[in-house]
Amino acid sequence: MSANLVTDLGNGISCIDTLLHEPGIAACYLIEQDGVAGFIDTGTSKSLPILMDALQRRKLTPEQVAYVMPTHVHLDHAGGVGEVMAACPNATLLIHPRGARHMIDPAKLEQGSLAVYGEEKFAQLFGRLLPVPEERVQSVEDGFELDFNGRCLTFFHTEGHARHHYCIHDRISHGLFTGDTFGASYPRLNQGRNRFIFPPTTPIQFDPEAWLLTVDRLLALKPERIFVTHFGVHEEPEKLGLQLKQQIKDYAETADDLANMPERARAIENSLTLQSVNFLLDQQCGLDPDEIAAYLRMDMALNAQGLEHWLTQRQ
Repeated sequence: MSANLVTDLGNGISCIDTLLHEPGIAACYLIEQDGVAGFIDTGTSKSLPILMDALQRRKLTPEQVAYVMPTHVHLDHAGGVGEVMAACPNATLLIHPRGARHMIDPAKLEQGSLAVYGEEKFAQLFGRLLPVPEERVQSVEDGFELDFNGRCLTFFHTEGHARHHYCIHDRISHGLFTGDTFGASYPRLNQGRNRFIFPPTTPIQFDPEAWLLTVDRLLALKPERIFVTHFGVHEEPEKLGLQLKQQIKDYAETADDLANMPERARAIENSLTLQSVNFLLDQQCGLDPDEIAAYLRMDMALNAQGLEHWLTQRQ
């Protein structure tokens, strides 16, 4: 396993590339405090060897993993939870109350993802979903504080991307583990003058009003950095938060503007892609328009599906 997949970020935090599609797309985080370890997000079931290798590189054993903490139950974040829990016999799963039943019995979660991706793509991306024994699952309420071997982790329910999402504030790093709540920002697209960040509006729970309030709530914590699943650690959360809020507004406005178009999901996807390409060209990101569009193709297709569903729910 390549050592390049595990990056030491300091403060007992490692970023692990879970190799979704290709490097630099999705990460999870290993957090350790005086011999006690935890995973924040897990990637898919296919990510298990990478996570176990990360433990070994940090001279930790699976038995030292005390907590597995998926920010929400979308499969790029939590598809590997069952596998990781089976490999880490002493771990407790900390999960948003709305997500607990999907970890105990993932059948409905699998069906929903099959509807989005189709059988072939689902198998290619996510593999199998293992259930987690109910007695090893702990639901965490908004504001829950975890004593992580003397390190305080605070959990905040964060609606907008999904109603089963939480973010974790870590006092030692002055950082926030944000899953998808603080957007996606890929390293390959951040070689220009400014970083590119966008809200993943993946089906089916996009809520722009709630999301804007959530971003404000997280920024009120005055974090110094954010650890995002897609991808890596980012400084200047205030600046990124303002950009993300504008993107949330722009996405909702785009969906509204194209609501009556024929094949509106495709129209929304094309518009989001064009907006992204124009921004990145202006920032001189180093890629040509076709490369940018190809890199963002799956994201923008899923975002358009989420926005189309949001429009349908409002009708």
